[in-house]
Amino acid sequence: MSRFLLSAMLGFGLIGSGYAQQSDADKLQGTWEITALVDDGVLLSDELLRSRYAQDGRFIISGQTISFVAPNTSQKRTLLFVSDEKTSPKTFDLAGAEKVGGKGIYLLSDDVLMLCLAEPGSDARPMEFSAKKGSPHLLMTLKRVKGTAINPAQPPPKEIAPVQRPDDDLRKALIGTWGHQNDEWTTMFTVNVDGTFSSERKYRKTFGKLFNEDVRSSGNWKLQDGVVLVTITASTDREMRNQIYSYRIRTINANELIAVDQFGALRREWKAR
Repeated sequence: MSRFLLSAMLGFGLIGSGYAQQSDADKLQGTWEITALVDDGVLLSDELLRSRYAQDGRFIISGQTISFVAPNTSQKRTLLFVSDEKTSPKTFDLAGAEKVGGKGIYLLSDDVLMLCLAEPGSDARPMEFSAKKGSPHLLMTLKRVKGTAINPAQPPPKEIAPVQRPDDDLRKALIGTWGHQNDEWTTMFTVNVDGTFSSERKYRKTFGKLFNEDVRSSGNWKLQDGVVLVTITASTDREMRNQIYSYRIRTINANELIAVDQFGALRREWKAR
């Protein structure tokens, strides 16, 4: 274990980094590949790593979320996290600790990230980067995938000012069916005047359709001070049930809806009908 930890620390190049201009929140952004994982004092093989933690051995950090492909299911999962670089050691906590793990610490350099996380439900935070046999900790080292770091010289997108319209007008404008798509999914959701909604997410790729079922969800929505609060009461995806999401409306017209979700991500939806 000590040799593993020493090798990982040397990979950080902690002396003379010249990398201090960015905050850790910026440095964390990108795609990370797991290079080593120690659980109960054992360094796991690549096969075990991909069957227990991430199917492709990678995590994508975007804003304050971590996404990955769940083993055996090929479903994309997203977790929230909170980091604090001002503490010693620096802390990294996953939301929903009772399900996915909780309090942790981290070390970060240009292209190397080390995490030590406590087991689910544990209130005690690790104070050293160790996962000895019998320890309730998980020790993980990740390397950034080339070309996935953010460009610090690139200016942030221009902030879109929120709409200045009464909630009653916004409620009327929201009624209807909206949609968006990416490389993998097409998502459509219908907002009803009675405060309910329904949504359907379909896999776009031919082979993906063979292994991924469509996801159908429904629930309730309300609008308060320009913020749409959505509660999912039923879904074919168990992870989505009883989840609450928020979207602050920036602009809305007959053809397009732009909002910022609770993760700080910009959402663009087009009006279907």
